[in-house]
Amino acid sequence: MTWQAAAVVSLLRWQRHDILNHLQVISGYLQLQKSDRALSYLQEVIVQLEQVGGLMRLKQPDLALASLLKMEQAAAQGITLTIAVHTMMENLAVDDKVALTLWEAAWDLALALAGEGNAVQVSLTEVEEGYYLSFKAAVPAIVPAGAANHLADLTGRHQVPFTWEPDKGKMGLLLRKQ
Repeated sequence: MTWQAAAVVSLLRWQRHDILNHLQVISGYLQLQKSDRALSYLQEVIVQLEQVGGLMRLKQPDLALASLLKMEQAAAQGITLTIAVHTMMENLAVDDKVALTLWEAAWDLALALAGEGNAVQVSLTEVEEGYYLSFKAAVPAIVPAGAANHLADLTGRHQVPFTWEPDKGKMGLLLRKQ
């Protein structure tokens, strides 16, 4: 991914808008003297920011930026993401461009699997063979036949393991280590 100024500015606008909304909610609770609700909401926001921070610590800045842009897209579709990042992903066996293409295709398919207004769990873990990116939609949407063909073709071409269980709302891909 080339660092497109428009994409970065769009992302910053989205994050600024999101943070301002959070501050307004907290301010509203405090004005209403509901400090317990303000504190609870603040703790939720901190968890969300920590999830974003996990993505931003990835050793591949292109994958981090792509993830943040997909998060913006998910928010626009009313999709709630819960993200757990347990690795910084070092030493990928695939070329950076290939990794980005696979990464973006996986996110696109996951958002299609989620559908509008759903919740999705995203997890990035280190396993013996590499790094496993998985998605689990709370309620899987009905995806058109062949929706996974693009990602399946990409993963097949680059010999990257890919799991696709649309009836269970699950999918994942394994990026191998060097």
